[in-house]
Amino acid sequence: MLIRTIRHCAVEVMSWLNVQYYRLMGVSIGKKCFISVHAHVDIRRGKITIGNNVSISSGSYILGHVGFRRAPEGQETKLEDNVTVFVNAVVLPGVTVGKNSIVGAGSVVTADVPPNVIVMGNPARVIAKVESKTN
Repeated sequence: MLIRTIRHCAVEVMSWLNVQYYRLMGVSIGKKCFISVHAHVDIRRGKITIGNNVSISSGSYILGHVGFRRAPEGQETKLEDNVTVFVNAVVLPGVTVGKNSIVGAGSVVTADVPPNVIVMGNPARVIAKVESKTN
């Protein structure tokens, strides 16, 4: 039990450090976000905005550009409030994931996701609607 508590505290600290690093590198990140140590947020080019209460799991990629091409002017990758991105999902550049949405494990999000839905697959498709969270 003690080891589990220590591990939980260590994971929280590492996530906090990860969030602070991405903020320092220019990513706009809201409050109460969790970004796994093994998640990747593209900080090289393009604009990325992450809302409040967002959780990004291990192995996920949030991209701001593709390859060595410049991102088109005004293009922004956006995760709105209360979004959850599960293991090994990829959110491509210029995509907006709507509030309270869930991106399933291994999904590749190629187009905007509406609020309050679950998307899964490659390319990601809406598979269900979820109840709106009130935070």
